[in-house]
Amino acid sequence: MPDVQHANLTGAELHEPKGVAGASVNTLYVANGSGSGTWQKVTATQIDATTVNNLNKIVLNVHHDNLSTASSRFVVSPIAGTIIAIYSVIDTSIATADTVLSFEIGGVAVTNGNITIAYSGSAAGDVDSSTPTGNNTVSAGQAIEIISNGGTTTSNAHAHISIVIDVS
Repeated sequence: MPDVQHANLTGAELHEPKGVAGASVNTLYVANGSGSGTWQKVTATQIDATTVNNLNKIVLNVHHDNLSTASSRFVVSPIAGTIIAIYSVIDTSIATADTVLSFEIGGVAVTNGNITIAYSGSAAGDVDSSTPTGNNTVSAGQAIEIISNGGTTTSNAHAHISIVIDVS
């Protein structure tokens, strides 16, 4: 029998990892750092949040189809969390006056959540944002209200709004 080095095995000569026959479905082998390990589901504490981008964040997207009329739009958060950022982008330049978007949860204004879309120098693709600091916690199934003051006179001015929620 030829002397075959384990490191040189390929294809059908390879075997399943040690202990796989007794491992539960949807588990991984997790090393313990001492030359051994166990088959298990990965827990939240085992995830390195410094190397995984946007861990536990969702984005709700809303289309506001007429910034020139004072009105509200609503979006439901499917899960509980904290609003950490809000962005808007416009489809066209706006005229006459700034449009202010404000945000409420259960009738209470989101602190530092307002976005001012400036008409001076505005152009399609302009992005504005806010970073809420209070009254920004939403429950699963709760509505978030987006309120436009109707400042611009540009009819058919649209905004796309993205609300970033941290669900950790």
